[in-house]
Amino acid sequence: MGPVTMTFTYGRKQISYDEFYNTELHYRIKAAKAKTGSKAKVISGASGTWQYNYDPEKIEEFGIYAILEGELGGIAPEIDGHAGRFFNYLINGDFDNMDPFRKRSDFKVNIKEFERNGKKIHARFVNFWARPDIDEIPNIVEPSMHGMVEVMRGCGRGCKFCDVTLRSLRYYPPEKVVQEIEVNMKKGGAKSAWIHSDDIFVYGMDPRTAKGMEPNREALEELFTAIMSTGVEHTNPTHGTLAGAIADEKLLPNLSKIIKASPDNLIGIQVGFETGSLRLIEKYADRKLAPYKPEEWHWVVKEGVKTMNENYWIPAFTLIMGLDNDETPEDSWDSIRLISELEQEQPDAMFTATALTFVPIGLLEKSDFFNIGNEMTAAQLGVLYKTWQHNLKYGIKKFMNRTGAKGPRRLFFNAIARSLGGIPLGAMERYARRKGKEHERVIEIIKAKYW
Repeated sequence: MGPVTMTFTYGRKQISYDEFYNTELHYRIKAAKAKTGSKAKVISGASGTWQYNYDPEKIEEFGIYAILEGELGGIAPEIDGHAGRFFNYLINGDFDNMDPFRKRSDFKVNIKEFERNGKKIHARFVNFWARPDIDEIPNIVEPSMHGMVEVMRGCGRGCKFCDVTLRSLRYYPPEKVVQEIEVNMKKGGAKSAWIHSDDIFVYGMDPRTAKGMEPNREALEELFTAIMSTGVEHTNPTHGTLAGAIADEKLLPNLSKIIKASPDNLIGIQVGFETGSLRLIEKYADRKLAPYKPEEWHWVVKEGVKTMNENYWIPAFTLIMGLDNDETPEDSWDSIRLISELEQEQPDAMFTATALTFVPIGLLEKSDFFNIGNEMTAAQLGVLYKTWQHNLKYGIKKFMNRTGAKGPRRLFFNAIARSLGGIPLGAMERYARRKGKEHERVIEIIKAKYW
């Protein structure tokens, strides 16, 4: 039920692989328990547990004893260093009737009641609210997927639509990061390090003194120098912000030199574009562009793309469709126009743009999902159409052949993308014809003015 899944399954009208696999796994567990007469308790945890609050029928269907929630009300439970206590409670049956008013640094049990289709559903949620300190977070002992290593937790940007910003900031020291990279290299044969954070440019920042969220360049340089000292051939961060990238004019040039960014070693990073609407940015994500002001958002986007590209970084933008169900047609057109302005003013710019549907998490967890299958306006279809058109015309055809692993695999993938990249555009055009004149008109306007 995350943004990618809800978008590409058309609001869960199709089943995603993750949902299919999760269902099949739980059915196998139930069958094994029935066959052996096992009384084992099934716990569901990790970063996706918030979804059970929106689809509690699955708790009964899967026979789940409890859902393990963390400091974010279901997002990414942080029980690092406390797992032993958790399993002791579980084995001893303490979660059956645990006092919900235990001290803050302990586990608590909350029995939630849901009503679906006239039926009441009760489910046990085990909460853990205390955050582990860095020295309580154990190092990985086996290789991580794709060579990914965590370097910090939390974000501090305060975007209302994001859950990560509710976490307190903690930074892994460079030596801890190095140790985990070495595990990936020695045991997994990794040649690159994928550096995970939710905004790499916040790393090392002291929120008490950096009121404008100015980056700590020295801390970032120390981190990436340590990363490269492991001998990895390539490294790139998972996420960052445009404002953080340009707030210090020496930051990206210095980091690019350290990580050996070049035309043959491009650095990909996921960046939240979110919307071209100044109204929505100010209302939901004003600190996303600190130290700049909401009215400067368009300049930040354009300057951010320019600066990143000059230093061989490629932002992969994500946009939010139906943000808090508050997006007007004019907000959607603001997004379309801003992408088009980037293309016109920086014709050689390298960036991708992917529109994803709004999911109610973070401070907006009480809101409703934006259902792309039922609620997409003509202008929102335009955002989806424009982002796909950009990715085909500017991404696949202009620079995709310079990114990713070198060799035959890159050539094969690029050939497939070129041959199939236009299919979604054709599908959206057919959808617009089915919906009627207003939707067709939006497609026509984009082709005439924003192509």
